[in-house]
Amino acid sequence: MSIAPIPSVPGIPNLPETGVAGALAPAGAGTDSFSSAIGTAVDALQKAQATASTAEAQAAAGQGSLADTMIAASRASLDTQVTNDLINRALTAYQSIMQMSF
Repeated sequence: MSIAPIPSVPGIPNLPETGVAGALAPAGAGTDSFSSAIGTAVDALQKAQATASTAEAQAAAGQGSLADTMIAASRASLDTQVTNDLINRALTAYQSIMQMSF
């Protein structure tokens, strides 16, 4: 029995520069690319969770590999934790910005 290599985890997409050095970007600058990056990340998370769910169902039916099932479940769990942490950090940054006095 050979063990398949673990596929690489896709990185977070790079957002384009806003062109504003050392200052906040004007309202609306880069919002399309940011929202598309978030949408892509959420879609990847949903795909990982669906893959894990499918692998679990196959393993329960005796058709899939238990190792592949565990890898898919671990990957979905890790993706969920990373997404949750990124959302928490984004909210914390937003709250910090909103509490600033100008």
